[in-house]
Parts: sequence; C-alpha cells; structure tokens
Amino acid sequence: MAAVKVDTERKPGSQVVLSVEVDADQVSKSIDQAYSRLAPRVRIAGFRPGKAPRPMVEREIGWPALRQEALDLILPTAYNSALDEAALDPIDVPRVEVQQFERGQPMRFTATVSIKPEITLKDYKDISVPRPHSEIGDKEVDEALERLRSRFAELHAVERPVQAGDFLTVDTHIVKSGAVLIGESETDAQLEVDKERLITGLAAGLIGQAVGETRDIALTLPADYPKKDLAGQNVAFRITVKSIKERRLPALDDELAKQVGRGQTFAELRQEVHDELQEAAHVADEQRFENDVLKALDERMEVEVPEALIEREVTRRIRELETRLQEQGVKMDRYLQYTNTSLDVLKAEQRPQAVQKVRLELALETVAEREGLTVSDAEVDEAVSNALAEEDHVGHRHGDLRTADPVRAYFRHQLLMRKTIDYLSSVAAPEASATIEPPSEAKELESAGKAASGGERRARQKKGQ
Repeated sequence: MAAVKVDTERKPGSQVVLSVEVDADQVSKSIDQAYSRLAPRVRIAGFRPGKAPRPMVEREIGWPALRQEALDLILPTAYNSALDEAALDPIDVPRVEVQQFERGQPMRFTATVSIKPEITLKDYKDISVPRPHSEIGDKEVDEALERLRSRFAELHAVERPVQAGDFLTVDTHIVKSGAVLIGESETDAQLEVDKERLITGLAAGLIGQAVGETRDIALTLPADYPKKDLAGQNVAFRITVKSIKERRLPALDDELAKQVGRGQTFAELRQEVHDELQEAAHVADEQRFENDVLKALDERMEVEVPEALIEREVTRRIRELETRLQEQGVKMDRYLQYTNTSLDVLKAEQRPQAVQKVRLELALETVAEREGLTVSDAEVDEAVSNALAEEDHVGHRHGDLRTADPVRAYFRHQLLMRKTIDYLSSVAAPEASATIEPPSEAKELESAGKAASGGERRARQKKGQ
C-alpha cells in the first residue's frame, strides 16, 4: 500500500471525488520499477545487454513510454490506498485524471467514484397487507377445458360456402389500379377465416364464397404491412377458394381424457384441470401479495439511486436479452432491425424497470442488514448445485462454476433477497396460509418482486404440498 494524502468531495448522485497526492519518493520508486521492466527490451550498439548507461537507455525508451509504465504501476496501489484512507467502498470503476506526474515532484490525481447511496428507510414492521385467496370455479374450468378441447380439434372437408372459423386452401393475387402486382401472388395458401388474424375486411369478404369461386375483396392494407411501398394502399385481394375445411371439436367425454393423457375419465380430467388452475391461482395470489409488500416497502424509502447502478442493471438486462436471442439463433443487430428500433431506444425502454429493481434491492439490503439476515455457505452450495444440476440435465456441463466466486456471490445475493422478502411477508401477514403455496422459483428479483430461490424454494414448496 502507498502512503497518500486524500481529500474527498461529495457530489450529487452518490458520487465522491478523491483528490490524491503521492509523495515524490514513491513517484521515483515507480519510475525506477518501470525502468527495470523496460530496460531489458532495449538494445544499444556497443554495449552488452543491461550494461548501457541509464541515461542512454532512458533516451531510447523515451519519457512518454517510461512515464506511462510508471503510472500503470503506481496508480492501482495509490487508488486502493486512497479508498482505504477515505473508508470508501465504490460500486463502479473510477474515472481517473492525472494532474501531475513528473520526476522529483509529488503525484497528484483525482478519482471520481460512485458509492452506495445513503438510504432513509422508515419503520417497515407496521406493513400490513392482506393475502388474497382466489378460488377457481366451474366457469374457469369450463373455459380451460374448451381451450384444451380446441387443441385436439380435427379438420374435415365440407361442401358448403365459407363460414367464420373455416380453414381454406386458396390462390391469392393482389390487384392495384386494375393490374395484378408481380411477386404478390400465392398458390395453395392456407388461410383461417379469423377476423382477428386477417387484414381488416378480408374475413368478412370471404364469408359465403364457394369452392371454385373467385372474388375481388377491396380493402386498405395496414400501415405496418411488410411491403412498405404497399402499406396503407387501397387494393383488392383476388381470391380463388380451392377447398373448405371446418374444425370439429371432440366431445367432452372419457375419450378426450384418454386422448390428452390426463386420466381415464372425464371427471378425472376435469379434476386435474381444476387442481392446476387452483395451484396457478395460488401462485398468482402470493406474487400479488409480495408485490404489495414490496410496494409498501418502497413507499417507506427515500434514496437517490446512483446512475452507475442503473446503468449496470440496464446493461445486464440487454445482455440477458442478447443471450436469449442467441439461444434462438437471432443476433442482436438483426433483432433491432426487425423491431425497427435501436440499442439506445432499447436501453431507454429498460430504464424504468431497472430503476425500480435497483430501488427494491437497496431497500431489501437495508432490511437484511438491520435484521441481521444472512445466507450460509451451505445454503449457497445447495442453490448452486441445484441450478447447475438442471443445466447438466439438459446437456450443459458447468462443474468448474460450482466454486467460482462470481457465481457464488450471485446466488448468495439472490438467496438473501429471497430470505428478506420472506421475512417482510411474515411481518405483513403473520398468519399462516393453509391454501396458498409459495410462488415458483425465478432466477432474479424483478420489478414486481420475483426472486431466485434455488432449491430452498422448491424444497419448501414440495414440503407444503
């Protein structure tokens, strides 16, 4: 560590400017160290390696190169010493400006860093939030069964005019100003007569059309039509119907239960659907409850969120999006082009959620510190093992990640967030719930309070069930 003199100046946005001075002796030592590293690379005619006079070697090296090498050696040490002297724990990379670095003179530089903000958190033990208790009725079950039933519908050819909901095989042309547009025709196209999916006016124009009949259906193409030169234009779709098929739904009986593989009788299928809906409702209830708890906590906190934390969270979100796109074989630049946006716009869209997430994590960290909540190494071991076991199960091997410090730090943080949310939930609604199970695990605390809970969360859920 280097002996330094430090002055600090607080700035808005939880930033601190460190004005640092390092004495001339340490500057000389850093220059000597830099010379020792660079001199062996210099060859001077008439002298054996390492035997040339230092002034000659230094002239060959050049003061700019020697100065930069010395700065690279002394700056990290001097900066860390300044942090210790000022008792600061920065949360981002410093912006360093060197004001003076010359032979025989003290070194002077400034380092601007962001630090964890000062948080004012009012009493949170008076938070009281009712737990919702949603019950699934026959209406919800009937609707779910209809959706399940439609997935197993069969198409049958019919000899009648087109009706809403039919599936057609058609030949299509686009006609504009009486001329068929080249490149806009399709043969044997498959079409569902659904007004929600088709261009406005097309489904209505097909109703009543017979097999073999050709119709010109006048309509206006939407503003977001893929062909930009046609967007918003008045055209006619010339459509010839070649076949009509109607969708026939299976009966709600024992055969449907067997077909979908969920019981042997319709009663068993209905009960299973009810139980699944009820479990999903319980999970949603718990999530709404946690959201309300976190909202109440947020209302009790005053903090100026550092820009560095916001930028870090925005960057993490963009990186996560990029990873998901890559898993689907899509590159980020292609995605931006397809969505007609830019990286700057994408970052701006992510900012509100990033701010909210950072605020919540700061509040939760404050609660955890006040209440003495911690996460043991054994809990981290279990969470890491459970998460990587799932990855290994799908063919990814991550054995070396089990002991990696960043991985363990990530899971320790997420487990602490989960534990703190559970603590606040017990304060807000101390009565136990006999019908509501904890929500499914997630990998991070999101704006509404989702949290990574690893195997601990799953174990509690299974125990409760």
